[in-house]
Amino acid sequence: MSFARVFKAAIIIYDSRERRKMSDKYEYIVNKANDFITLINRDYIYEIVNDTYCTTIGLDRNEVLNKSVSDVWGKETFDSRLKGFLDRCFRGENVHYVEQFKFGIQQRYMHVSYYPYGEGTQITHALVFSHDITKLGEIESKLINYEYRDPLTGLYNRRSLEIILDSELEKAKRARQERKRAVLFMEIVNLSAINRTYGHSIGSVLLENTGLRMKEALRNSDYVFRYEGSELVAILSLLTKTVDVGKVASKLVESAMTPYRYKELDIALDCKVGASIYPDDCEDRESLIKNALSALNQAIRENKQFLLFDAATHQESVNRLKMESDLRRAFELGQFELYYQPIVDLAGIIEGAEALIRWNTPDGRLLTPSDFIPLATETRIMELIDRWAIFTSAHQAAEWIRTYPIYVSVNLTAREFESADLVDVLRKALAQADGLAASALKIEITESEYMTRPEKATERIGVIRDLGIEVYIDDFGTGQSSLSYLKNLPVDAFKIDRIFARDLLESAEDLSFLGKIINLVKSRNRKVIVEGITSAEQVARIREMGCDGFQGYYYSPAVRAEEFFRMLENGGRLPR
Repeated sequence: MSFARVFKAAIIIYDSRERRKMSDKYEYIVNKANDFITLINRDYIYEIVNDTYCTTIGLDRNEVLNKSVSDVWGKETFDSRLKGFLDRCFRGENVHYVEQFKFGIQQRYMHVSYYPYGEGTQITHALVFSHDITKLGEIESKLINYEYRDPLTGLYNRRSLEIILDSELEKAKRARQERKRAVLFMEIVNLSAINRTYGHSIGSVLLENTGLRMKEALRNSDYVFRYEGSELVAILSLLTKTVDVGKVASKLVESAMTPYRYKELDIALDCKVGASIYPDDCEDRESLIKNALSALNQAIRENKQFLLFDAATHQESVNRLKMESDLRRAFELGQFELYYQPIVDLAGIIEGAEALIRWNTPDGRLLTPSDFIPLATETRIMELIDRWAIFTSAHQAAEWIRTYPIYVSVNLTAREFESADLVDVLRKALAQADGLAASALKIEITESEYMTRPEKATERIGVIRDLGIEVYIDDFGTGQSSLSYLKNLPVDAFKIDRIFARDLLESAEDLSFLGKIINLVKSRNRKVIVEGITSAEQVARIREMGCDGFQGYYYSPAVRAEEFFRMLENGGRLPR
């Protein structure tokens, strides 16, 4: 008689005694079992729990019986990790999975099984068996024994891949964020040749070390497996961007192909990777594995380092990797350049310039910030760009101010604005620009950057202004702050976003709204510059509202420093 049948018999007796007490015989069997045994109804209420379960979770029986699973485990754990399995069971499905649970200060791996239970065809309960596969003391977890580990490499084996991938897919289906998962197959293509040349013992060592290199290249939340032969597998969990899979694949290949030194010889591995992504490519374990293997085989045939199953996703990842590589070399090759867009007063006389970065790419294109700044920010290259822009702008302002009373404003990203040594950077930039007066350098931050941490930003703005450098809010009106919040912004000027100038000639409502913004800013004795000016009609309408300056294509696009200087030499009046 199976244990499940014993427990079901106990339930029947339990029911027949009006849910007061199990028969002594079956009660003893169930309560003395090492497994955790519970019966949960469709309202997610515990109706039966055994002694082992209560003891392990550290609660008395009366603290569990007739309580909801959400009360016992917490709402977050119930919603994200347990409810989905119970619902599948209530629909008639036998559910099995392995997952890690925290009991007090201990982490345990549990093999959990859910069985539908009820009378006739009506499913009324979920019968849950949880088997502890974590051995305490000196005995390692069952996940480390031969059943779940590859004996040659010590990595998780093919069986573990199936269990863990099922678990990760179940988590992904319940997750609100970070829902993507990826399976990456790596093949050591020349392992057979290495075995023939150096012997199988050397090949085995290289295979094991390649697995270790993969683990070192991944996050703690990812997994590495030995699949079979010369194939290793990685599961990437908690992904937010599909294009990141290509970056990880490239990183794994690069790590694996670093040569090994053996008896004064370098042994280089030829590795290829194929990847498939959930839910973009498919939504079940078998298809993910099949698609990743298909991509791997194609990568081998085409002699590509890695290949994603979806061609469009693969190309996007390749393009991203190339751009990142080019970005890292752009500094040493001198490919970054600052362009300057004039800021004019009400008469159209140039009073300042906003420095805007451009990238002269190796293939001859001129990229604007929107083309590469997001990637530069993710890869931390942006920190270098920000500081280069500060020093370059200060140096350029020092050259121009010898002849013309002009300032240069520099845009800062949120990360640079919050950096601990920003003030020191600004001091050094002024000093190295022949002692440039602080009034000739302005700092621009966006409204959204300010609103991320307003108290901290207010403090930082005060320190910058103490240096004599004015701070402008750029793109004002597109963030989350209300107009009444203006009184808390300790800045010198507001640059009204271009969207307010764009439609004001056709919309009386937009015209009125822009007027209210300008009046409120001016009432706080702040300077107002309107961006996005494209016509003389806009200038005429906005000038009447009392703003202080303009910026936009009507006067000039951003131009190279040489052309900007020619504008100054020609009297500085725009448009020409």
